[in-house]
Amino acid sequence: MRFIGAASLFGLFVLGWIVAGWCGLHQDEALFLKAIDDPAGCAFSIGKGNIALMIMPYVGTLKAALYLPYLKIVPVTPFALRLPMLFSLVAIAGLSLRFWLGLGSFSAVLLTAILFIAHPLFVLPIVMDWGPVALQLLLSTLLLFAVRGTAHLWVGILAGLMVWDKAVAIWVLAAVVVSAAIFYPARARRFFHWRVAVGFLLGAAPYLYFRWQVPHAMSDLRTELVSDELWPKLFAARHSLDGSAMLGYLFPVDPPPTLHGIVASVALLAVAGIAVRRRLPAFFWTATAMALGAMMLTGGAGGSIHHHVLVWPLLAAAACTTLAALPQPRWAVAIAFAFLAFSQLSAWVPYFQAAAVGPRREWTDVTSQVAAELARPGACPGGVFALDWGLTDNLTALGRGRYRVLMGADDWWRPELPPEQRTRAAARAADSQTCLLEWADGPPYFPGVRAAADAALRERTSRVFLDRRQRPIIRLFGPA
Repeated sequence: MRFIGAASLFGLFVLGWIVAGWCGLHQDEALFLKAIDDPAGCAFSIGKGNIALMIMPYVGTLKAALYLPYLKIVPVTPFALRLPMLFSLVAIAGLSLRFWLGLGSFSAVLLTAILFIAHPLFVLPIVMDWGPVALQLLLSTLLLFAVRGTAHLWVGILAGLMVWDKAVAIWVLAAVVVSAAIFYPARARRFFHWRVAVGFLLGAAPYLYFRWQVPHAMSDLRTELVSDELWPKLFAARHSLDGSAMLGYLFPVDPPPTLHGIVASVALLAVAGIAVRRRLPAFFWTATAMALGAMMLTGGAGGSIHHHVLVWPLLAAAACTTLAALPQPRWAVAIAFAFLAFSQLSAWVPYFQAAAVGPRREWTDVTSQVAAELARPGACPGGVFALDWGLTDNLTALGRGRYRVLMGADDWWRPELPPEQRTRAAARAADSQTCLLEWADGPPYFPGVRAAADAALRERTSRVFLDRRQRPIIRLFGPA
């Protein structure tokens, strides 16, 4: 068993190593570095703006704090930033295997591993970690161990760190608490303990302090049922489960045919989980359903790939405990093994085919070429400004202090900018000492800044950067 587990983790590491080189640095993947490069520009900073506690009202700076010593010894490249996440992928997988072994038989663990650890939704979001989700999954997996071992202080600390890292952890935490109160009320009462409360206050202290200081920071988030979001979210969740959701997100390819094998397997296991009438599978299935339900009920959130993967530890545990409760003749295990292996292979083949074509523009590796150009001494004496989303945090991260990319206007997400913002964008574009960046392969995501700068840009010369397939991706307007 140890040899099989070690070989599986090594194979997972190799797979993660390969996919880590598929794409350039995404804007949201580099967002956590803002806490290091521009703490005063984050959602909440202290110490005269020198220390950031929150990057956004619901995203903390735990990952930035962990990366700080690492970035002192490695050059910043997309692969270097993904390498710690690659190790976290193996750690999460190894901890999951160990946890599942305490829940079921070897064959149940094997089938669960094929179904969930070999899945694109598990590998890609952790390695790329643009959500971010890697720390959420690592912390939630450790939390399951702490709950099983009745380690009260660690239960509180891990839950608190989850909330600080990303406040949407409340979806998973609330689902687990409610499900435990239904199926294990006596055990759940044991965790109403002062050590849990103290641990939670310690782990979530930065987030709680931020909410105390800025009580209305998350007032724009909605928690009511939004009817026109429900079906799109369910549809997206189905494509996350079948493994196809990230294909069009990473690569400019048409969506693949629906991969029914993985969806059918999980659906059958959910039905079997009800049929076996065991408390442990019922607990995990209920917690999974409640976490997904909370996502569906949150207006403006809960429909993305990096949200769906947050239920992976619960869903995998539900599958494992269900499989362990079912009869397991060798012929049935062999058939299930072959079917699941084929289903996962079918899910991965389109990704490897699309990787040969190259990523979508927001994942382009052309950013490394642009970063090298911007880092030349005196390249952009008047500053660097982006005319669209997707060209700021990632390029700033690759520059590591040699330059900083700002948006051409503050209200960049508006289709039409307010008059003062239009004036600012036009003035920055007209300054002959500035550098300006835009996507060269099609229309902008947010056209307001580009429209405001259009007249000034006609008077400037530009250089277009091509990807490895000679496609135009980024246009740089340099100084005169």
